[in-house]
Amino acid sequence: MDVEFRSMFGAQAIEGSAPLWATTITASLKRPELWQALMLQLRGRTNQVALWNFGRPIPRGTMRGTMTAGATAQGSTAMTITASGQGSRTLLAGDYLGVGSGLTQQVVMLTADAVANASGVIAVAFEPALRNALVAGAAVTWDRPKALFRRTESKASWEYVPGTVRGMSISLLEDWRP
Repeated sequence: MDVEFRSMFGAQAIEGSAPLWATTITASLKRPELWQALMLQLRGRTNQVALWNFGRPIPRGTMRGTMTAGATAQGSTAMTITASGQGSRTLLAGDYLGVGSGLTQQVVMLTADAVANASGVIAVAFEPALRNALVAGAAVTWDRPKALFRRTESKASWEYVPGTVRGMSISLLEDWRP
């Protein structure tokens, strides 16, 4: 959430809280019963669902393998990652990575291309800033990094038309804990 101030002397904006991922998913008409079940299992805004970016489940860059983070402070937008056997491999701007686990898991997007050195160490820049500090050796997920989401509204609805169900979509906002 941003707060903006404007006057005849200029403008300024400050970040009021950490940026959150948001998405709206429109249901496939092939299996509407599965979407209806998901909507009900979420129990309004009570339960969470873990999602990855369906359009980009793996990085466009070439770095793979087991990745671990160097110690990184809360609020950082850069970190060092080590991946054994991944020398000279890349991670590209727009690639998603996951850090943390459980209720503290977070998905970040790289903001610049990066190349690992011969030892598989790579320095990456990303947004949004880390919400929690990472200890050295913390796992970094590159394959379908997930964030936790809750529905933005409690109601679940869909429209029946003879022979089909339509109008099912679900809006979600990232949910995280410090």
